[in-house]
Amino acid sequence: MATNEAVEEGLSDSEISRFESSFNLCFPPDLRSILQLWLPTSPGFPNWRSSSAQHLQHLRDLPVFSLLRRVSKNKFWHSSWGNRPRDRGTALDYARRFLEDVPALVPIYRHYYIASYPNLAGNPVFYVDHEGDVRLLCNDVSVFFRGAGFRTDNWERDEPVWTATTARRVKFWSDVAEMSQERWWSGAAEELGDCLEGAFCRLREAGWREKEIQEMMKGGDDEVERGGPLQDPEAVARHVRLLSRKLLRAGWSTDDVAYSLGLEADRSDYESRIKIQNP
Repeated sequence: MATNEAVEEGLSDSEISRFESSFNLCFPPDLRSILQLWLPTSPGFPNWRSSSAQHLQHLRDLPVFSLLRRVSKNKFWHSSWGNRPRDRGTALDYARRFLEDVPALVPIYRHYYIASYPNLAGNPVFYVDHEGDVRLLCNDVSVFFRGAGFRTDNWERDEPVWTATTARRVKFWSDVAEMSQERWWSGAAEELGDCLEGAFCRLREAGWREKEIQEMMKGGDDEVERGGPLQDPEAVARHVRLLSRKLLRAGWSTDDVAYSLGLEADRSDYESRIKIQNP
């Protein structure tokens, strides 16, 4: 195996079963297979074998705690929860009860998590920070670890059988990630002046045919379909959001979309250090 990170011998079946029982979560089959090959121990990776139970429990609970912090600041409320109570304490109690039923997220590196449910290979990797910002990073955990420099001898030649080509929807977390994406596009609306023309150029550089680019850039926007100009900044922002959704649903990562559209988003140290390439 070739890797740029420190690793130990992989986890055993009994170790994984103990962790699943202790922390009330499931290791999805693809993550389980990877961690049984080798256990990353570099800073930022959860050391399931050596870290304290308290530390691992904190990592496991961090996504929910971060969302509760946003609820307390009146910055988050999921539509499926009904009307938000006016009293902050009551709202927090409601949110805690609702969040007890969402799929647990398994920590894999710093603020990056994979959903434990459905217990299937191919769950997407999410970014969740201390402020409760949730984003979709890539389609599955194999893409994440390849980007981090973990490769077995045949990983270069053969994609793992579980490699996902599109991001599976995960109860609750996929919705929250899309809400964060909407906020990101709204905040970037003022920077979109030359965005679409830059996207044309980058898509051409990537080898897309002109017809494919034209169809993609129309993206279901009625104004563009009629041949009308996109001079209003709000219209440009709306069209870019439509285009971004189309690219994300086609399997592009957030980084790939941001680059293709000529935008810069806030990225963590991991995202700036490696390039995640969705298959």
